[in-house]
Amino acid sequence: MKKRLAVRVLGVLAFCLLSLAAFSQGQDKTVLFQGRVVASSNSEFLPLAYIFNPQAGRGALSDNFGQVDMYVFPGDSLVISYIGYKKKYYIVPRDTDLVHQVIIPMEEMTTMLREVKVFPHSSEEEFKQAFLAMQLRDAKERETVRRNLEQSKLNVFALQAGMGASSNFRNFSDLMISSQANKNFFNDPMLALTNPFAWINFIKSVKNGDLKKKDYKKAYEFLPKENLNRQMFLRNLKSN
Repeated sequence: MKKRLAVRVLGVLAFCLLSLAAFSQGQDKTVLFQGRVVASSNSEFLPLAYIFNPQAGRGALSDNFGQVDMYVFPGDSLVISYIGYKKKYYIVPRDTDLVHQVIIPMEEMTTMLREVKVFPHSSEEEFKQAFLAMQLRDAKERETVRRNLEQSKLNVFALQAGMGASSNFRNFSDLMISSQANKNFFNDPMLALTNPFAWINFIKSVKNGDLKKKDYKKAYEFLPKENLNRQMFLRNLKSN
């Protein structure tokens, strides 16, 4: 009895081991994945599309007809990407055959670009010349501002501009202080004798005959008399 029981137990264990081996072999089998990447709008082949298997860490590129061949495992998740199209994810079925063929349509990705202005220039050198010769919209205003802000004109404006109240008061105070400080200097009789400009004016007056004129005496003919009140002055004025 013991021998029969032992044989049965060994048979059950062997059956279990064989079942696990068969199951593991079914899960570890490789599948040849043959995919064709096309555009969903017009079924156009997409060459050089990239199919990546994250679980295996490798990928492949499609040929000129969008065909790609690579070995995968059942249940693997593939990532398909192409420039200008949205990424797509595909899971390899677990109950697939040794060769799995599929068509992968890709949807276009719309991207709004900024407006681009095209200029009629055939070469870069021609564009540079046209750019340097380009006139700005406010070229006249800029030229007017440049002329008005010349340093020579600014100096003239500064000289013609009147002084303010504080500047006038300071200038007046300086003149008063200067005149008081030089009062005795200009009234000194020795200054007139040693001043060449005074001698030049004296010589000119002699040549003009100013000393011979007696017009200065007329100013003394109508002098009012001394001790003359207002009524007597008016009476004399009427008689004359």
